Parts: sequence; structure tokens; C-alpha cells
Amino acid sequence: PAHCISVMSPPQHVKVISLATNAAVLLMGARNVFATGTALPIPGDDKFLAHFGGSSPTAFLFQLFGLFMIATAGAKLTTVVYDEGTFLRQKLFLVLGVIDLLLAFTVFNYKGLGTDVTGGFVLMHALEGAAFLHDALTRERKVKRVQRSASTRSKRA
Repeated sequence: PAHCISVMSPPQHVKVISLATNAAVLLMGARNVFATGTALPIPGDDKFLAHFGGSSPTAFLFQLFGLFMIATAGAKLTTVVYDEGTFLRQKLFLVLGVIDLLLAFTVFNYKGLGTDVTGGFVLMHALEGAAFLHDALTRERKVKRVQRSASTRSKRA
């Protein structure tokens, strides 16, 4: 029927590999943001953290790095878990909007630099995050009609 949409999901092995890899990346990213300097039960993680020391600027960089780890893993997982179609952009806007707001919050709360240095960065990411979340949460989305290719039509006939 004309109202059906075409769906193309990644193969199962791609999903499994991506889920496992990005679950670990999300865990490390969350550690960097919320428990900076805490070693995880991952071989060598304690040595990795000790290599960088525990200064305030280093901890801040780890928090920023953690947020970008979460953003990348979140975007990858979103594209692997949700089928392609009308609502994929909405899900990505949710993930990226939350990350933008967390990034703005983290930089705003860093006291090693003044707002004359960090204020523009905070404002840009706060505005983008708010815009993404507003769009994802309020804009009406309708399922799109997708025209079937000739090969798909011939298989159904």
C-alpha cells in the first residue's frame, strides 16, 4: 500500500558490535563527566588515569572529552537502534540536544576561566541544545510515504 514506509535496519551483527562498543564508551564518558578520575574495572584504566594526573584543568578536559564520548556513542546507538525513517532525526535531536545542554552546563560551571573566555561557547551550545530539544519535542512529524523501487515492486508481484 502507498501508506507503507520502507525500512532499512543495520544487520544484526552490526547492531551487536555497536551496542557492545558504545555501551563501554558511554560508561567511560559518564565516568569522565560525573566521577572524573575514578578508575573503572577495565584493564589498565587506573594507569590511564594516573598518566594524566588530577589537576583541575585536566579534570575539566576529561569532562569535556567524556561529553564528546557520550555524544558520539549516543548518536551511533541512535542510528543503530532506530530504523531509518521519519523519526530518526527526532531521536538524534534528542540525544544531541541533551549533550549540548550538558556541555554548556559543564563549561559554565568550570571556574578556571572567566565567562569572557567561556561565555560564547556556553551560549552557542545552550541555544543549539534548546533548539534541538524544542524541535524534537514539539514539532509534529508524519510518517512519510516512500516510493518503492522497481526491484521491490517486482518481488511483491
